[in-house]
Amino acid sequence: MEKKKIVFFTGAGMSRESGLPVFRGHEGIWNRLDVERVASARSWYCGRRSDCNERRQAMLDFFNTLRRAIMAHSPNEGHHIIAELEKDFDITVITQNGDDYHTRAGSTNVIYLHGEALKNTSSANPYRPLPIDTDNPDIRIGDKAPDGSQIRPFVIYFDENIDKRLWQKALQATRQADYFVVVGSSMLVFPAADLLSKTKSGCRVFVIDPGEVNLPVQSR
Repeated sequence: MEKKKIVFFTGAGMSRESGLPVFRGHEGIWNRLDVERVASARSWYCGRRSDCNERRQAMLDFFNTLRRAIMAHSPNEGHHIIAELEKDFDITVITQNGDDYHTRAGSTNVIYLHGEALKNTSSANPYRPLPIDTDNPDIRIGDKAPDGSQIRPFVIYFDENIDKRLWQKALQATRQADYFVVVGSSMLVFPAADLLSKTKSGCRVFVIDPGEVNLPVQSR
């Protein structure tokens, strides 16, 4: 018998019990940090501005701290439960998170829609991952990729497009899903949140989150 297809769409709340911060809501770090300053493509690709290296360093400081936190913590029970469900279901995880906890927990089909914080990339070719030195994971101004450009985190900054190949994979999985389960996401970040409107007729939608969730379509 063909296994039922489940898509888990996970956000920062999924990793909260692992010890990582959430970004939105009452306790979200975007309430106290300037998104433009620490996570925007406009701050990173700042051209000939006199303060360009200062802007880039602020972003690196933020992501260096985040990736050290990811490495210091581990997947929680929720990550392991999703991985174990592969025994009985065809599971795809589409995550907005940059941590690697789904993979560490054992999930084998994970789409990291907004990138992977524990990888590097080049400023000139930001959709090609590069490995990091786990013993010395911080990025510094002056660290160069093989193409000669400044190394940066392998994540999607605000005001930056999602990798088209990953988006198409996410769309395909969503359209085939028998169940679409939202875990720990406020569904406020687009285009990722638009996936919910792409589910097929008859797909059952479940939302697991203690806070308020913005649903762009009526749950089925």
